[in-house]
Amino acid sequence: MQLLRNTVTLDAGERSGVKMDMPIVTENGLAGKIVATSTGYAVAQILFNKEIRVSAKIERSRVDGIIRWDGGSMLALQDVAKTLDVQTGDVIITSEYSSFFPPGIRIGVVTAARGAEGSLFQSIEVKPAVDFSRLEEVFVITTVPDSERIALEHRVRE
Repeated sequence: MQLLRNTVTLDAGERSGVKMDMPIVTENGLAGKIVATSTGYAVAQILFNKEIRVSAKIERSRVDGIIRWDGGSMLALQDVAKTLDVQTGDVIITSEYSSFFPPGIRIGVVTAARGAEGSLFQSIEVKPAVDFSRLEEVFVITTVPDSERIALEHRVRE
């Protein structure tokens, strides 16, 4: 793992069917996604990368949010209103709203949830399911994003 860029290089690439934006996982949960490929190798961003965002959901209460990394040892679940049901110990999974990540992949567990002062949103800390300090092997989920869905969503945003 390259700590400065928070990426991992895989010894499998296009020849093995690996393509851009495919998710990578471990037996414990979501690790990241493929961002570059060559014939025999691929580079993936891990969740501890400021460029990656993941559409997520609290498994118990079905509350939606966005997972991102702010530079520490935890992830943050963002865009969750103060009025919504979030509890310490809640499991966070990928949601069905993502164009890249299949729904239901474990991301982590809520370790703290509190109302952020002066904000309508909660500050939610998530311990990742994957121990990135010990990451040695990943699996690539060889699904390709639905190009029709991506084109439609892009058109709506313009």
